[in-house]
Amino acid sequence: MRAHTLGVDRADLIEMGPGQYRLVSKVPRRISPAIVSPILPDKCEFIGNPNGERGSYAVTFNFSCTTSLTATDQVSLPWKREGVLLSAHWQGQKPVTRLAKREGATITLHLDEWLAGSGSSLRAAKRYTVLGVEHILAGLDHLLFVFALLFIVNRRWLLVKTITAFTIAHSITLGLATFGYVSLPSAPVEATIALSIVFLASEIISHMRGGSSLTYRAPWMVAFVFGLLHGLGFAGALSEIGLPPQEVPIALLFFNIGVEIGQLIFVAAILAIGWFLQKLPIPNHLRTGAQYLLIYALGTMSAYWLVERTLNIFA
Repeated sequence: MRAHTLGVDRADLIEMGPGQYRLVSKVPRRISPAIVSPILPDKCEFIGNPNGERGSYAVTFNFSCTTSLTATDQVSLPWKREGVLLSAHWQGQKPVTRLAKREGATITLHLDEWLAGSGSSLRAAKRYTVLGVEHILAGLDHLLFVFALLFIVNRRWLLVKTITAFTIAHSITLGLATFGYVSLPSAPVEATIALSIVFLASEIISHMRGGSSLTYRAPWMVAFVFGLLHGLGFAGALSEIGLPPQEVPIALLFFNIGVEIGQLIFVAAILAIGWFLQKLPIPNHLRTGAQYLLIYALGTMSAYWLVERTLNIFA
């Protein structure tokens, strides 16, 4: 079945050379074109007719830009049908095809979704660092795991050792997964991440009741083991963003740096809050009760995630 019979047309965005582009809307002559004239970024201008050149099976728009199109650019298509199946042909890359749906009278192409490059190494470094910070600060399960580790570790050097072990571990699996050496479905990975928090919550409660375990004797070891799993979760987020092939190494490095920056911001905030609470004249029995309540809440939330994510495996 042809795409236009479903209310969707095909199109190609082709990088002809540095700053030179061609947008081709494919449609037989007997059918009216879905597009009148694209709305280009300010740095771009049409070459020839802005309404395109009509051929037997396509309408072609040629345009040039003062700098190459990047992941931060957008192209808007005033579109008469429901969507467009667009293939982007960037020089040096395999074509990337995505379906974009119309909203109102236009389709907005966010070029990062078609794996456009960042434009320069500096822009790529900034882009993926910010994405790493945003991901870790928005990833509540990862933050709760780190929070539980802080509850377990009460010595400065041991804290450094534990956080370092977690960092090394998730860096290993993030790199292996990004380069394709390790591949696991996201559902069991996310379920196991929830299980790691349940495990730490149960260990904390056991210790508060007088128990002893390897988790408290060598928290860095537990952090390393579960860090390997958390790294697969980070890799899943990075793959969802999409990586231009030529930017994989720099994206991996600076996304990881961003994750570490976000993690350190969180750790610093928790330590500051903990220091402030220690200064308050709160009776010991109330402190202990509040700790129990906090850890039970942590365990309950993570147990809920575990059940929900386990069911998703079989959904």
